[in-house]
Amino acid sequence: MGILIVIVLLALSGWTLFALFQSLRRQHAKSGSWVAFGILLACGVALGIWCAFYSEYCVGTRYRIGSFPIPVVFYHLEDGEWVDFPVPKVQAWSAAFTNVVTIAALATLPLRLVSWLQHMHGSREPESGRAA
Repeated sequence: MGILIVIVLLALSGWTLFALFQSLRRQHAKSGSWVAFGILLACGVALGIWCAFYSEYCVGTRYRIGSFPIPVVFYHLEDGEWVDFPVPKVQAWSAAFTNVVTIAALATLPLRLVSWLQHMHGSREPESGRAA
């Protein structure tokens, strides 16, 4: 079940990035949009790496989870020591990669919104001189 979530989230995140790239190309975006895309993507990848490999968060007093948004390792407090329960290695690496791509896709959403708004604003045709 876990690997299915990884596959779906990777597909959605990858599609989001690809669709934004194609949208910018189709609209013949100015260099400012491409620079914004590059900066947001780089920041998203950096934040995604941190979320995938370094973030941990507590769930109650006896549990911790490593990695975000898809967990890679679970910790349980037993006799005053944290015991780890990692997911299988293939699932862990695919989840970590998916976490990086997902956070990068989320980081580019503001540009996607601006691109969409510009497209919607630019596609309206002025009304043909009707009298009020």
